Amino acid sequence: MSFQASIHINGYFENFFDKKSIDLFRDLALNGEALTTIVDDKSVESAGEAVTVGHADCRHPFMTLNLNRTICHFSNRLDVGMHFVKTGGFNGHIEYYERMVARIIPFRRRLVQKNYNSLINLKNLPEFNSVKFIDRVKEICADCYLFKKDPSSHKKSSILNEMFQLDLLLMLPGQELPMHLNVPYFWGADRNTLPQWLLVLMKKSKLFDHLFIPQVQGFSWLDLEQYTGVEPTEQYVDINGDGGDFYFYPYKEQLKKNPITNVEEVSKENANKYVILKQVANSAIVLDGAQVIHGVDRYRHYDIPPLFSHNHHYKIRFNKETNLWTLYDFQDNELRNYYKNDVKLMVVWNMHCFATEQEKIKFHSQTENITLDYVMNVFKEDLKKKDRLPTDDLEPLNLWTIVIKEYLSYPANTHQQSSTFFGINYCLLPNIVPKWISENFLQPFLEGRC
Repeated sequence: MSFQASIHINGYFENFFDKKSIDLFRDLALNGEALTTIVDDKSVESAGEAVTVGHADCRHPFMTLNLNRTICHFSNRLDVGMHFVKTGGFNGHIEYYERMVARIIPFRRRLVQKNYNSLINLKNLPEFNSVKFIDRVKEICADCYLFKKDPSSHKKSSILNEMFQLDLLLMLPGQELPMHLNVPYFWGADRNTLPQWLLVLMKKSKLFDHLFIPQVQGFSWLDLEQYTGVEPTEQYVDINGDGGDFYFYPYKEQLKKNPITNVEEVSKENANKYVILKQVANSAIVLDGAQVIHGVDRYRHYDIPPLFSHNHHYKIRFNKETNLWTLYDFQDNELRNYYKNDVKLMVVWNMHCFATEQEKIKFHSQTENITLDYVMNVFKEDLKKKDRLPTDDLEPLNLWTIVIKEYLSYPANTHQQSSTFFGINYCLLPNIVPKWISENFLQPFLEGRC
């Protein structure tokens, strides 16, 4: 499928994994080990905005409690949750806050992670070593700004890829993966040194692109029944059936000079144009997940998952004796059972792109980190140029609030099923207005609508 505008390169594969690989993933999913919810685990608690519980700043709309309920801070993926809850996501659903949160807490089992013992040997997965796959991944890497800027030292033929993460993801009926960007990596900065929401903002702002480390994400649907190949189909199709389809926004954001201010700004032209890729068992897509906004549409739209808390770990495991999935709360109490094929399972992976073997070695041996002060100053200087910075002496909470409003943007819910009011999920109002207004005026209106 071709576009006239500039787009990010991506790759689509049918019948991606062979039978042996699928059996391996299937066994890992069904062996009785638990998949746990992806909650707000953080290596870095704060970028200076955190305050102790009870502080007045805890009432800031971006603040939430940490897992230990000792501080208020920005949630790990503030960028994702804030957009989804506020707008209703890709399809513009309108629901109360608690239900919206439960929609976007999937389950995960990590199979491969850098610096940790892996549950799977990548050498046993020939798909990741095939010429076709490697060539496509290198094309995506070579399409990155950093490689294009200096093509003489970033030749496609010399690019090396290293997988640093491989997961099994599980969605319950009624859940979705909201539109998001993968957490980027920079020279001197990753999720172990800076909050994930800040790393995403650094990439969105394009102010740190000279430090960005290109990466490629892959995504494949896992069928839990007997493996069978499928005949080739139309690559890109519209949404249908039970949902659970992959969507992405392929158009590149481009810097254009504002004729009035004479300042370069990110152009939003084509920003809301998307592609939907039908869920087909064992099909796969690879793309630059740190730059291409993507997600998975709600699976079985009219089902309602349990009201999970984002501050607790829940888990689900398959019982071979009953042939059912059993869902447990954070205290190991059984909540619900699901039939084997009621859930949606996916294989997801992430790979770094390195120009040479020397660059790969340099990455793994780096010891110097970008400081938070450096990041703050870069944002401040850019905000000054745009006349968006009221003073140099802003507290971190106030600075990050301005930065989020200035640089964070996800596409509007443009799908035809949107039910929001001018793109806003009005069912959030009870969480915003005083209680007496909610009880006396809002509830009669919202009842039956949310």
